[in-house]
Amino acid sequence: MARSSSPSPPAFLLPSFLPCKLTSSSLELCLLTSYVMLMMRRRCVPSGEGLILLLMALSYYVRHHPAVLISAFTLPSPSLSTRIHQQPTAISSGNDFVNFHQATKRGSTKPSSLVTNASPSGIDEWPIISQAAVFFGTYAGLALASFPTIKLIETFSQSVVGLEKWRINIIDSTLPILMGLVYLLGGIGHFVAADSFQDIYPALGSWGIWYLPGSAAFHVAWTGIIELVCGAGLIFSGIRDAISSEDGEEENILINFIKPICASILFLLTILVTPANIYMFTHGAVMGDMAPLDMSFHVIRFAVQVAFLSLLFTLARDSFFYAWGDELD
Repeated sequence: MARSSSPSPPAFLLPSFLPCKLTSSSLELCLLTSYVMLMMRRRCVPSGEGLILLLMALSYYVRHHPAVLISAFTLPSPSLSTRIHQQPTAISSGNDFVNFHQATKRGSTKPSSLVTNASPSGIDEWPIISQAAVFFGTYAGLALASFPTIKLIETFSQSVVGLEKWRINIIDSTLPILMGLVYLLGGIGHFVAADSFQDIYPALGSWGIWYLPGSAAFHVAWTGIIELVCGAGLIFSGIRDAISSEDGEEENILINFIKPICASILFLLTILVTPANIYMFTHGAVMGDMAPLDMSFHVIRFAVQVAFLSLLFTLARDSFFYAWGDELD
């Protein structure tokens, strides 16, 4: 049976997976915390930091409540809600094998969202070899797009902001705090809305290459733990640097490396969880009862992921060199 229309977005368009004790202004509170940390140092927020604030807010919505963003730019497609995957009765080919696992999640009798939502891209109907080409092509596209973006950020930091202000205003505090908040809340979502995250975990045999051991629940759990720990590490290091820069507190060498280590781990994690994003694109997977996602969502999400990878790489690289330079001094 096809699912009914998607539920209305929550009040103030905030993510629905957050704990019920959190109010609808939780996201604004997170961003306000970062702003307060900046004001504690008696500095005005420059335009560069303002852009990063907006980017983090947009990225947060795209990663954890994409229907809100999509509804703002596109109209629902009636045809998508009526297209239904037919579950095969026998496994006779590679495509049938994939569709069989699309119909039911491993280790559960709960039907997957893909039973009722065909892929808007239509890629799941392609030959397996073509699907695999899209999988690897997406990774190649991320690499090709991230490289010039990193160079653009580097030019911006040197020519527009200045290296000293870039370190004090961006790398030391603002960027790690904001990135940490995004990943910390994302880690919470892995446990508060575990079923929704399991819905976008690739089915066994997807693209003809996906045979990773372990259940969807296991992979959702360990990635959530890493997001929680490293997100908290970035927040801690950012707040510590924001306060110590004013107090002149003596720096601890080991603590200084928390920031580059956490940023590096999150950079690698973002690469490792990319198959879930690709699965949403190629097989039409959605989180929970979300409506089918328009192609424009995947374009926006690709751009946001490039921004995330570029910012995490920049944060890991710059904070490492600053910490190493401080140790040598």
